[in-house]
Amino acid sequence: MAYSKEAEKIMVAAIDFGTTYSGYAFAFRHDYESDPLKITGNQWLTGSQAGVSLKTPSCVLFNPRGHFHSFGYEAEEEYVNLAYEEKHSDWYFFRRFKMKLYNNPQMGREDLLEDEEGNTMPAMTVFSAIINYLRGHLLDACKSRDFGLSESEIKWVLTVPAIWSDGAKQFMREAAEQGGIPSSQLLIALEPEVASIYCKNVPMNKREDSSTFECFDVGTKYLILDAGGGTIDITVQEVQGDCSLTEVYKANGGDWGGTKVDEAFEDFLGEVFTPDVLYRFKREKRGDYLELCREFEIKKRTITPELDHQKVTFKIPISLNDVYQDIKRTSLRDSITAAGKYKGQLALIGDKMRVDAEIARGFFTTTCDVITEHMSVILREPEVEGTSTILMVGGFSESAMLRHAVQKKFAGMRIIMPYEAGLSVLKGAVQYGFNPQIITTRVCKFTYGIETLNDFDDQVHPQSKKIFISGECYCNDCFSKHVEIGQSVKVGEATEERTYFPITEDQRSMRLAVYVSEDANPQYTTDSSCTYLGELTVDLPDEVEKNKRNVGVKLIFGGTELSVEARVIKTGEVTKAAFNFLNRGGSPHCEQQHKH
Repeated sequence: MAYSKEAEKIMVAAIDFGTTYSGYAFAFRHDYESDPLKITGNQWLTGSQAGVSLKTPSCVLFNPRGHFHSFGYEAEEEYVNLAYEEKHSDWYFFRRFKMKLYNNPQMGREDLLEDEEGNTMPAMTVFSAIINYLRGHLLDACKSRDFGLSESEIKWVLTVPAIWSDGAKQFMREAAEQGGIPSSQLLIALEPEVASIYCKNVPMNKREDSSTFECFDVGTKYLILDAGGGTIDITVQEVQGDCSLTEVYKANGGDWGGTKVDEAFEDFLGEVFTPDVLYRFKREKRGDYLELCREFEIKKRTITPELDHQKVTFKIPISLNDVYQDIKRTSLRDSITAAGKYKGQLALIGDKMRVDAEIARGFFTTTCDVITEHMSVILREPEVEGTSTILMVGGFSESAMLRHAVQKKFAGMRIIMPYEAGLSVLKGAVQYGFNPQIITTRVCKFTYGIETLNDFDDQVHPQSKKIFISGECYCNDCFSKHVEIGQSVKVGEATEERTYFPITEDQRSMRLAVYVSEDANPQYTTDSSCTYLGELTVDLPDEVEKNKRNVGVKLIFGGTELSVEARVIKTGEVTKAAFNFLNRGGSPHCEQQHKH
């Protein structure tokens, strides 16, 4: 999205919608210009667990009528209480659902989310309700401080993982619009990038590594490891002479975040208590199960590599042991003592389970190994040669186990983790809102193209692609390339114009099918490397002669979202064009356009 001086706002407000935790922060322009770190966040009360936090769990509760009830710690507490009273089954409680947009990159507007009880609601309803709540909470905070601020004077920034699809980004933009944020006031920000921007503004004495080394010297390349609860985002940036940042290797990563540690712990419980016992416990003792999850979320932060011959204690609900005895007709304590995979390595004492430190550390092994191996592959790429620094940001980066794994794997590199690594995305998003031009270049994650009909050439095209339209012979499913995977593109830069024209004279618009590929030069959209992304609709002017309505299309890359320019070749007039990446109807084959 273009950004200009005219678009400047008095305040920038950022929403970090995370897999496990979410929050918001804001700053005024005059404060940012004097001190970029003067950013205000909200302190959330942590419910029954006394204290405050700058983020709150990404949990949302809707009442039986489907109306929004609460979010965060409040939703968690209310649902646990409902579960203890066995009144929860017809309520809607969603947690850790953001990953649905990663696992289903083609999620449509009408797709459903399944909650903890198997009840469903439209995903758009859930996401937009949360954004609306956080927006309203922030506005209430401003009103209570008598800032005298109009909503039109706010620039909003919404963070998303850099590895998300174009469709997932469009989904979040539309959810934000439904949540009360005008699209014209919204920037979509990529999480590792804004974390990097935050770190660039943090004085060295507030970084974990307090040496005199400066990782933001001109010409320095550094790898950003943004380790969140759901996804791991990795990219490599280089500092330019004007202190702007360019991406030198395409954003990549996977679903290897902190929730994988939770899954490993649950797998362990399944081995100890058996899967059928754990399943029944989760279904029938929902309140106790959620309390167990909350306990582990806190406990896992205390697991460190230094634990050697010590025991790690986990609080286990008595009801889990009761379910075990009811199904197995024997005491779990007796079963563990008698035999089992973990004999001698764990013990049950009341509602406590004490395990060897090796077992506890093992919950982190798989995800840490996957992350560090993926980083190794990236650091061997020629584009990132000379990268000597790793910047660790995101909530999972605060895990001592992940830090140790990275330090061990990359012993010869400088590892830097900023102060408040878990808030680096949120605070960096505020700073990005004031200066989005700081990111000047990005690298394309895919080859992008449009499906076309070309004149058929017997010497080039396979016979299986030959089709006839109005007596003319065409080659079907041709891939008209606009940008290539790995290509470095300046922010806001338009690609070379491609010309398309309608097949029939009565068309009022053209629906162009947009495809992506992991190959540099795909020939046909049916190639195995190609994936249908969505459609681009271009209006055709009536006032131009029917046979002269050729349209020039430029795709604009480099921004956090893909955009487009289209013009009528005959008149040079700009015509309306828009993407729809949330179309579940499939490729619009009936309106394929001939590349001119």
